[in-house]
Amino acid sequence: MKKTDTQATTNTSFDQSFAELERINKELENTEISVDLMSDYAKECLPLVRTCKEKLSLTQKDVDLLMKELENE
Repeated sequence: MKKTDTQATTNTSFDQSFAELERINKELENTEISVDLMSDYAKECLPLVRTCKEKLSLTQKDVDLLMKELENE
């Protein structure tokens, strides 16, 4: 069963999402694929990219907060 975008974002770690994106990328690089299959891969990648983007954004906010705290010491 495929996860919805929300489920993928909530239940998948950055590392899992990034690893899956790398797997798809390698398959695209090493295989001649149809346009239909490429479209399927693009749809599969969207929630993975969203997950990575959200996790990176949250991490950046945490780092910014920590840096601000250090500046105030």
